[in-house]
Amino acid sequence: MRFLRAGALAASLSATSALKNNTYDYIVVGGGPSGIITAERFAEAGKNVLLLERGVGPTVSTGNNETLSWNRTLTPIDVPGLSADIANLDVWNQYMCTDTDGTAACVLGGGVTVNYMVFVHPPDHDFDDKWPQGWKWEDVKPASERLYQRNPGTTQPSADGNRYDQGLYKVLSKFFNQLGWKSVDMIAAPNEKHQIYSYPAWNIVNEKRAGPVRTYLPLVKDADNFTLRLNSKVNRLVRSGSEVTGVEVVDAVTGKTEVVTLAPHGRVVLAAGALSTPRVLFNSGIGPKKQIETAKKSGVAVPPQEEWIDLPVGVGLKDHPIFTINVDTGADFGLLDYDSIVNGSDTTDINLYRQNSGVLTQGKHRMIFFTSNQVNGHTRYYQGSCAPAGEGVVSITAYMTHGLTSEGLLGLDEKGNTVIEQSPYLTTAEDRTAAKLFIDQILYDITDSSTGFKLQGNTNTSAILASPSVGVHYVGTAKMGTDDGRKNGTSVVDTNTKVYGMDNLVSWIVKCFYLYVLLTVVVCC
Repeated sequence: MRFLRAGALAASLSATSALKNNTYDYIVVGGGPSGIITAERFAEAGKNVLLLERGVGPTVSTGNNETLSWNRTLTPIDVPGLSADIANLDVWNQYMCTDTDGTAACVLGGGVTVNYMVFVHPPDHDFDDKWPQGWKWEDVKPASERLYQRNPGTTQPSADGNRYDQGLYKVLSKFFNQLGWKSVDMIAAPNEKHQIYSYPAWNIVNEKRAGPVRTYLPLVKDADNFTLRLNSKVNRLVRSGSEVTGVEVVDAVTGKTEVVTLAPHGRVVLAAGALSTPRVLFNSGIGPKKQIETAKKSGVAVPPQEEWIDLPVGVGLKDHPIFTINVDTGADFGLLDYDSIVNGSDTTDINLYRQNSGVLTQGKHRMIFFTSNQVNGHTRYYQGSCAPAGEGVVSITAYMTHGLTSEGLLGLDEKGNTVIEQSPYLTTAEDRTAAKLFIDQILYDITDSSTGFKLQGNTNTSAILASPSVGVHYVGTAKMGTDDGRKNGTSVVDTNTKVYGMDNLVSWIVKCFYLYVLLTVVVCC
């Protein structure tokens, strides 16, 4: 077993012969943040590990040759300054999953490969409020410190120590200062989440997009006990009662199906995200009866009914609703010319980037703010990501985050696609009340006569509330907890991350926003 280098990598990783006559202590399903970090940690602990990713590699070192015309060592994904235009890049559709209802990335690195790189260090309360005993902040803090050593994030990515294109920040910092808000460093002060603003913290290392593809995967690239395979979609787990004996893999290039064998006493880790992990579980006879029956109708060879495990997989889907507020500030700032960056004609910014400096070392946003409010004693938190949207226009993407009580339901259709059967957005009266209070307040402040600001697009609370966007930070479809879902509880996995009713199946569904700090905790399960 080996990690195959660039060149023959893309073809070799999809060859079925790569897995013949091999068995593995750990098979990790999904090459997103949680999957990569998990696989690296297991390999570091001396286990024989296979990491399966259904998509391709996004970087030159992982086999991608769709590079920039002015730098053949970089793909457009690598350059932070292009992240704002990422959905318009040629690779976008290639990297998106086609069998999930809701946006998900099917590419090595998962959502971290295609997001805007905002890297929020979590406050203590994100863990202390709801996570079970053993998973409170003090429990996972040592793991977070190990993560930040490898992948720290930065508010100042340019090597020359300068910040570029700061017109938006100058205008909004003045605005927030007049409201009495405080300026902090969101990396240094992660617990400050009320009426504060900061330069953005980006997931950038050495002036390139960071994340586990760049900060964890290389650590095991030469290890004999680690194998990575791309273009490999896991269809189902092969089970013998409560034991997984292997995984059924479909080659995305050839369409061929094979079973990869798990070593005796081996384990499978599902890390395919909140929208795809449930599909694998349903196809494997784990989840509500309705969903398993649908999986069977889709043609999947589900286990015999006596082996089905009734767990609330897909129940409790959560996401952040986004409220978009566009403000014409009248100031002198605007958008980068992304086409000129891609085609190489923006020589000024490109030459600076060649010196590891300049605006191309920065991500999309120019400011992040945080605040909170209370309804009936329950606190809800908000994050505002602020980016240029035109000449003098700022787009505030306001996320409703921690404290949400709304939940939805993820299911399966007869084509094998996951579908959102019940929306997770603003389904509770108190969430709607809190959201209204937040929007009312921020619109009141923006439209005060002293600001000189003018709203664009939706200009009142009712219109903004009526058209929320999806946050694409899905969680909750395989909940961890002590209340066993087979016994009318709400949890799919126990506090050792093992799926209830299974002996050797572990599930990680961790949102890429920042919670992959948890994946440095476990070296064996």
